[in-house]
Amino acid sequence: MPLGVLRWDRRVWFCAGGDMSNENLTSSVLARVRDEALSWSRAHGDAQPARIRVVATTRDTVAQFLHPGGVRSAADPCYLVVLEGRFQQPGMPEETQPAGVWAAFCMHPKRLRADSFTIRPQRYVPLRPIEDLGSVHVIETE
Repeated sequence: MPLGVLRWDRRVWFCAGGDMSNENLTSSVLARVRDEALSWSRAHGDAQPARIRVVATTRDTVAQFLHPGGVRSAADPCYLVVLEGRFQQPGMPEETQPAGVWAAFCMHPKRLRADSFTIRPQRYVPLRPIEDLGSVHVIETE
């Protein structure tokens, strides 16, 4: 899917793709997504991730994106937030602590809170680009 023109609006880059599933991602919603993503990232070891991207989609689409080959979920709408940085799962012994450079979590559109997540090392980052899921919004991390 070809990406459209980038434009700047209050610390958020909008990248318009070919579908209209992200029409409800207003500047105020994106600001709340940014705040939640940065809070989540700090709690998981990276105070300033290198990149945050968000796309409006469904939980079923996210399940298929993260686990290709037949994993299915509900068709409920959600935002998929993808972060790049250095993450770890707190509260576990360091030698068994999942860690990685790529993380993703889902957010319910009304609650705007991270409610499920994955942290992955480079070798387990999905090969499929998230742009395949719809219009991607790139959020500044500074």
